[in-house]
Amino acid sequence: MGNLTNEENWAAGERLRAVELWLWWRGWVGRGDLVGRFGISAAQASGDLQKYLEMNGKGVSYQTSRKRYEAGEDFACALHVPSLEEAVRMFLGGGEREMNAGENSAETERVAILQLPKRVAPGGIARRVFVALLGGKRLRVFYYSVNSDGAEWRYLRPGALAWDGRRWHVRAWCEKREEWRDFVLGRMSKAEWPEGYEGTMPPDEDWHAWETLRLRLNPLLGNQARASLKLDYGLESEVIEVKVRRALRGYFLAEMYLDATGGKALPPHFVLGGG
Repeated sequence: MGNLTNEENWAAGERLRAVELWLWWRGWVGRGDLVGRFGISAAQASGDLQKYLEMNGKGVSYQTSRKRYEAGEDFACALHVPSLEEAVRMFLGGGEREMNAGENSAETERVAILQLPKRVAPGGIARRVFVALLGGKRLRVFYYSVNSDGAEWRYLRPGALAWDGRRWHVRAWCEKREEWRDFVLGRMSKAEWPEGYEGTMPPDEDWHAWETLRLRLNPLLGNQARASLKLDYGLESEVIEVKVRRALRGYFLAEMYLDATGGKALPPHFVLGGG
């Protein structure tokens, strides 16, 4: 009785999910997989496998010669929605060692992760910004601006954080400009400890307003090229609608419009607007 698996128990649930991952991505699972990964007894591993088969055994058969359960073509996941990223992490090492010189393995030779230059957000500064955000306080930061090609102290009142896919911004009321602006955390070299303030700020209308952007596959691309992009993006038509905050509209469009392959500039995948 002690080896019965209660799927409502968190640890047991993780083991059952792992069974499903092995069956879905690798195509088979054995008792030794559970013993090796979770440090449980062989008897408990057998109990876990039986519990999973009771829950979702369709398409799974036991191969006596190999002493393992194998999943066929009609096997379907019941505990989670599979993603390729989880398969890479679980079976190919996630690509973490790809950049480590002198450390080669069969796993890292089969997956590569593009390492983009890091956009740094210093921990101490990020902490001060976060404390100000949570506490409704103001703080003074020394900020380097690319647009104005200058650096100066600014008093900011953080209202929200935004991640554009590459770097963290703080959406803050700028006391100097008297408007809501975006400030890249990595461009702050100094930040004083947050302090309280009196008065109120006007609402950040661009942050709270949402826009639906209609993107159409670029008509400059050929028929087959557009067909390939429909497959790539999972589109039924040549138009895609994306809902974004107005404050993040520019960042979204910048990401969608960049496309260069092999040193040859290509037309962007999408153009703004579409019928």
